Amino acid sequence: MTTQEPTENDLLVEFERLQIPPHYKSYYLPKRHNLFATIQQFPYIWNRFMQLDKIVLREFDVMQRLRHPYLMLPMMLLMNAHSKIRVAFELGCATCLSEAHSILRHAIESAAHGHRLASDPPLLKAWIEKNDSDAAKKVFSKEFEHEKSTRLFDGLPELHELWKKFSEFGSHTNINSIVSRFAITQTATDLQYQLNYIGVSDAKFLGMALFEMVLVFTEIEQVLFKLAKGRLQLDNELSDMRARFEKEKEAVRHHIIKTFNVQPPSVP
Repeated sequence: MTTQEPTENDLLVEFERLQIPPHYKSYYLPKRHNLFATIQQFPYIWNRFMQLDKIVLREFDVMQRLRHPYLMLPMMLLMNAHSKIRVAFELGCATCLSEAHSILRHAIESAAHGHRLASDPPLLKAWIEKNDSDAAKKVFSKEFEHEKSTRLFDGLPELHELWKKFSEFGSHTNINSIVSRFAITQTATDLQYQLNYIGVSDAKFLGMALFEMVLVFTEIEQVLFKLAKGRLQLDNELSDMRARFEKEKEAVRHHIIKTFNVQPPSVP
């Protein structure tokens, strides 16, 4: 038996088929196809993301009514991080990894801002008023823009390393962020080049990239739980959900290591 490629009717609803012009469908259709194919190929990664997403939504629900008003802005920033993570993971599944990494970097930064403000509430004034006064702008610049490892990411070394990594491979315009997407063909008479807007053919690379995004999401969930631990730890069902996720996440890690023969990093 042979597996047929999905048709336009399989991938698009009638509205999309009618409203999206042919020149854009050449981009839109493969992206949609890749999203579905990735979920089918890596259900164990997709399911862990969905599992963690449900945990975070429950945590936000528990924290809807705050006993400490200073936590409102940090919680909003963590919600902002969550919204970006959802978009990033969908883009990753659609094999738009460069764009996914760019958005993921912003998600990490939003979570770090929330953590910093919750850890040092007097900074709330400068954060809110940075565009209204030179004094506030000066404090904001010092505490959130400079010496990030010891200020903005204080207590979050793993997230800081991830933020730096995704700065190189997503947000910043440099050779690292575009080289893997260019295809160059040289003949005796000319040079042909093109940018692949989507598409990661290497299953190992895609699977590891998506699982890394789940690990980033895990780090951000842990920031959220830490900030609201006093209340969240009283939710027994949430505790069970988090313990089950941690166990199943590690099972996926071992599965990926075994399936793709991932070697441990070399020790210098």
